Amino acid sequence: MIRIEGTKFGTIEVAAETVIHFPNGLVGFPAETQFVLLERSGGKLVGYLQSMRTPGLAFPVMDGSGFESYPEPSSEALANSVGLATSDLALLVIVAANPQTKQLQANLLAPILVDVATRTGAQCVLDPRKFSATHALPSDPMALAKARMDAAKQRAAEAAAPPSEARAVVAAGGV
Repeated sequence: MIRIEGTKFGTIEVAAETVIHFPNGLVGFPAETQFVLLERSGGKLVGYLQSMRTPGLAFPVMDGSGFESYPEPSSEALANSVGLATSDLALLVIVAANPQTKQLQANLLAPILVDVATRTGAQCVLDPRKFSATHALPSDPMALAKARMDAAKQRAAEAAAPPSEARAVVAAGGV
């Protein structure tokens, strides 16, 4: 076990095999190459990427895989571009509270990819014309989960629906 003292969570102990190695550090933190993911109890939406080197440095993160059409290019393509395997990949985004509105925001501009098998990670910077570092999240975190579930149900219903008349005519060789 590795003991880290002076974190915002007090003294924590983590197993050496849970450390995630970031060979190039994170954006703005090139010397920070080892982190551990601290998950909150009770299935909370936000966890923390805790630095092993700097006890006072912990990034609040959440699972980024639930955002529709995100990332672009795909997680697998991004992982390949930074030399990570794609068989067991985690996608994280850093979150923060907007100081004026107190609303939770996600940094969709710079996702964090982790090869779960090798515990190696990389942060990628995406196209700023498509993604923002301050993507507003619903004020109710459960609303985000509900929206994800509703969108998945809608896609499933559309896939299972019989073809429309227009599609049926084209399929039959008409119009």
